[in-house]
Amino acid sequence: MVKTTAALLVCAFPSISWALQGAYLWPVPQTVESGNVDINLDASFKINAPQELSEAVERYTRLITNEHWSPVAISGLTLKSLDVTVKDTTIDLGFGVDESYALDVNNGKATLQSPTVWGALRGLETFSQLVQARSYDDAIIEDFSEDPETQQKTGDLFIPETPIHIEDAPAFPHRGLMLDTSRNYFPVFHWHITDSQSFPLRLDSAPELAQHGAYVLNKKRYVYTKNDVQRIVQYARSRGVRVIPEIDMPAHTGSWGLAHKDITTCTGRFFLDKNNDWRDRFAAEPTTGQLNPVLEKTYDIVNKVVSEVASLFPDAFYHGGGDEPIYKCWEQDESVRDYMKEYNATGDDLLHLFLNKELGFIRNAKKTAILWEDSVTNNNLPIPKDVVLQAWMNGARDAARKGYKVIASQANFWYLDCGHGGWTGNDTTYDEQEQPKIPESLADELDRHELTDNYRPSNWGGSGGDWCSPFKTWQRIYSYDMTYDLTSEQAKNVLGGEVALWAEQTDRVGLDIRLWPRSAAAAEVMWSGRRDKNQKQRDLGDAMLRMFDWRYRLVGRGIQAEALQPLWWYVSC
Repeated sequence: MVKTTAALLVCAFPSISWALQGAYLWPVPQTVESGNVDINLDASFKINAPQELSEAVERYTRLITNEHWSPVAISGLTLKSLDVTVKDTTIDLGFGVDESYALDVNNGKATLQSPTVWGALRGLETFSQLVQARSYDDAIIEDFSEDPETQQKTGDLFIPETPIHIEDAPAFPHRGLMLDTSRNYFPVFHWHITDSQSFPLRLDSAPELAQHGAYVLNKKRYVYTKNDVQRIVQYARSRGVRVIPEIDMPAHTGSWGLAHKDITTCTGRFFLDKNNDWRDRFAAEPTTGQLNPVLEKTYDIVNKVVSEVASLFPDAFYHGGGDEPIYKCWEQDESVRDYMKEYNATGDDLLHLFLNKELGFIRNAKKTAILWEDSVTNNNLPIPKDVVLQAWMNGARDAARKGYKVIASQANFWYLDCGHGGWTGNDTTYDEQEQPKIPESLADELDRHELTDNYRPSNWGGSGGDWCSPFKTWQRIYSYDMTYDLTSEQAKNVLGGEVALWAEQTDRVGLDIRLWPRSAAAAEVMWSGRRDKNQKQRDLGDAMLRMFDWRYRLVGRGIQAEALQPLWWYVSC
């Protein structure tokens, strides 16, 4: 018997609509069919796969045999092996690579088939989540101990509800995590490597940038070397992950000024003017500094940086930044003012001049350029359509409608750093002891339209310096529709998305808890799609049980993922 729907599970939760009730897969595959026969894994179980997957086979064999996963809700056949077949093992990892796979467990046999190594990796992860450990009602209950020697393994390994047939492929080819390593140092993604605060990447062609621009603490310079980059790229590749570098410019380059102050403007100033008026700021945050767009020396150094960084990363994409230029910063420099006067140039003209030069360097490095959306959706500059835009302010809609290929990273949904308060120390909105009253005339109108709560949210003490509050819960992240308000034709311009963690208030100590499990919510949206194959919007109630289970599985795999509910839920269901 094959089933494709399921009934209500234990606990008072919504009805479950995925086929496999006994295993909570994340992300949910595109197609799942299952039966009602549990099959044990043989004591000699192994994974047979091409040599190109040897590292992954070792990793997943260890994971399956050591994890002994018992889900939060709970034949005589045995499964001796999983046989993996890859049609073409020579296809390299890159944008748009075929990551589809088909997984079957039936009559004591398991097979995984994929056109590429990279699809096989995705299938191995799904298979690992199918395997569970039996728990026995008559097992002795002992006091918990952190000592691994005293921890008992649960029972035999098995796969529930066979026969199982899964066909899966990603809804979007670009599925990413943006990690900023310039505000705080990570011994490590899209990898936002540099910013105004630090330039931590050692380059042979411009060694002075890291020598003077990297953080120095306790006589140690916090830098990434070529070997570090190679190690990160290889580690990611073995897991089917591409690494895209970003060197942000022309704004966010104050750290360059520590080595070359002559090619930056307004470097070292306080980021607000003396009146603390945001409209007259010199930068979006401390510290200040932008590359001077009218000096040839600027472009000599930019060319060196772009060329060498591009050579360090094998991926076809290169992110050139381009966000948040502040024209007032440029106007502080005499050479810029003279240029603007001579050529009757505006701030937009200067930005266009710089980006044209930078994009030329990126093309010369044989890379596809990515820019933040600002220059197109805010400044209406005629950026070439072969440039991919990353949309963080306006969703994917504006850029996609203009005909650009888009990576969606809407801050109101997918910025993981939001909701943690300010860090610049000059915001008095924290000190609000009573909920502010709404003027009577306005209150009447808001009540009439049932909008009072929108005007006065529960966090009435102001944003506290946090421009993108409130905190983005996993439910909020899961609700993001990257193709919202686009026609089916316009939606084809959306390559996928990236969930983003800016690191002003995150370092390696708190990295896991900021990223997980919320990033997994975005991962399912990008892999499975916001809607299923019947165009029905995926339900938060369905995702909830699987997300709760996935969080505990992440913790079991050594990832310090944030708690989503009390332990009561785990032990009661």
